[in-house]
Amino acid sequence: MFDAGGGVIVLPEASWTGRNDLIRSLRTAFDESDPPDLQLVDLAIAENGDADQDVAHQNVADLHAPIYAQRLCAALMSVHCPEPVTFVAYGPTCLALPAVALSMRSQHRRVRSYVLIDPHLPASSDTWPDCPVSVVYANSTDVSSVVRLSGWEWVVSQRPGDAVLRILNGG
Repeated sequence: MFDAGGGVIVLPEASWTGRNDLIRSLRTAFDESDPPDLQLVDLAIAENGDADQDVAHQNVADLHAPIYAQRLCAALMSVHCPEPVTFVAYGPTCLALPAVALSMRSQHRRVRSYVLIDPHLPASSDTWPDCPVSVVYANSTDVSSVVRLSGWEWVVSQRPGDAVLRILNGG
C-alpha cells in the first residue's frame, strides 16, 4: 500500500474510542513513506465544508442509516484524495459502505479496498463489495460466518491500529 500511492480515508464514528490512536499511527507511517501522492484523510477533522461537519461527530446509532449514508456521501464528494482510495470504517459506520461504494463509482473514483474494524456488517449485493475487504476484530474473537463465507481477509487483534497498518502494507 505505502509504495503504491493512493489514499486512505478514515470514516467518522463517534463511538470509536481508538480512532485517534489509529489516526496517529497512520500519520506516523505515512510521514515515513516515500510516495508524494500518498494521503491520509481524517474525515472528522478535514476542512471540507458544512457537509463534513454535519457527519463528523455523529454516532450512526443516532441517525437513520440512509440519512447518515447520504450525509457521509455528500461529505466525501468534497474530499480530494489520491486514488485508489482505501476506506477504514468502524462498527455501525460499516453499514454505510455500500452507499459509499455506489457514490464513489458514480463519481468515477477508484476504491482499492475497505478495512472494517469491529463491523456491523452491511449486506453483500451484486454491487458491494466491489473490491477486497479486510476485517479486524479488536473486541471479539467471534468471527462472523458472513466474513468466513465471503472469503474476506480477517484478523483478531487487541491492537487494531497495528493490524490496520499490516493490512495497508499488504501483509
